[in-house]
Amino acid sequence: MGPVYHFIATSIVSGTIYLASKSESCLIISFVGGFLIDLDHVIDYYLHQGFNLKVRHFLEFCFKRKFTRLTLIFHSLELLILFWLAIYFFKLGNFWLALGIGITQHMLFDLVVNRDFLKTPYFYFLTLRIINGFRVKEFKQNDK
Repeated sequence: MGPVYHFIATSIVSGTIYLASKSESCLIISFVGGFLIDLDHVIDYYLHQGFNLKVRHFLEFCFKRKFTRLTLIFHSLELLILFWLAIYFFKLGNFWLALGIGITQHMLFDLVVNRDFLKTPYFYFLTLRIINGFRVKEFKQNDK
């Protein structure tokens, strides 16, 4: 899912959280969790291309899916599950709940939108990416 759509979706979800909680901090942290999770794409880009500040090149690289390896450390269902378990068992407050909702909605949208590109939704398990050496070819459709 592209950044514009993530921005729109995250804004709607975060706005809904604000309406329910009347908390500006919950609105902000939900937005941060839902939108800035994609910073791991920047990390992968620099691992691939080295450090540079060419935003246009970064966007082209991402949109044309030129990555041969993707770590995407923040796009991890295992970490998300552990995060939700921590929220539940440690009875963390609304701030953490809003962060969890923001991250979760991002991951759900990625799972739905990227299903045509990926062979399997298991791509979003960090453990499987590690086992496969972070190679994208192990997960993407042959014709994509």
